[in-house]
Amino acid sequence: MEEQRKWDALRDQIEGKLPGAPSTMTIIGRVKAGVNVRNVNLNDLFQQFNGGGHPKAASCTAKLEDESEAKKVLQGLVDELIDASLEQQLTVGDFMQSPVLSAKPTMTEKQVEDLFIRYDVRALPVVDDDNQVIGLVSYKEVAAAKMRLTNKQEKRMRQVEKAAAQGKELPKARPLESALKGWMKQHVQTVQASHTMAEVENVLLEADVGCIPVVADNTKQLIGMVTRTDLLRQHRYYSSLHYHNKGFSDSIAARKPIIELRKRLKKFDIE
Repeated sequence: MEEQRKWDALRDQIEGKLPGAPSTMTIIGRVKAGVNVRNVNLNDLFQQFNGGGHPKAASCTAKLEDESEAKKVLQGLVDELIDASLEQQLTVGDFMQSPVLSAKPTMTEKQVEDLFIRYDVRALPVVDDDNQVIGLVSYKEVAAAKMRLTNKQEKRMRQVEKAAAQGKELPKARPLESALKGWMKQHVQTVQASHTMAEVENVLLEADVGCIPVVADNTKQLIGMVTRTDLLRQHRYYSSLHYHNKGFSDSIAARKPIIELRKRLKKFDIE
């Protein structure tokens, strides 16, 4: 038994002194879809090994003096990727819409509706006197509030007509409008300006919303707004995506050329 241990020790000593056999390692890189790695360029990264390809999908073959070098090579690529690319990701503050229109909690249905019509927007953050975000109002809340107001007005009219028909004193007139703070969305999610594009994407998807207020870091101070359209433009899914609206969506006027084109092409539709 002792003799076997000696032979094993001698063999390990000899093998440790022998040079490792040269080998090669094929490295394939691909940027995961949906992740904000705009500054990653795998083509440039793999040039040091005479490789290349697309900025978001490339490959190379690294020559190794010994297989033990593989770990060092891979770690070097990862470190370079982080230092030169990932840390340069866009933040929300780089592409958010700013300055942004906002509403006050004391506004009535008519006042909020006027803002939506005048500036052609679909959603507005609600801020207090200190410009801190306290809610959000979209066209859905405005439509529902207008419907409730119309019902109140019709009910008041019926009461007045009934009182007049019965010769009774008319009911006292009182304001029917209600303040925005009573029907806005409360406890809304916000993102800080220093958050990355990937982080705000996750927030929009998890909350299933089309826009989200942007606040200054570690505060509730409104400084901007970011929408799904802004994210699509950054990803360049639609290179021709544009709008002149200062709010959060394409204006109706911007869609007219498409509508007219559709009308002209309709005659070619197959019945």
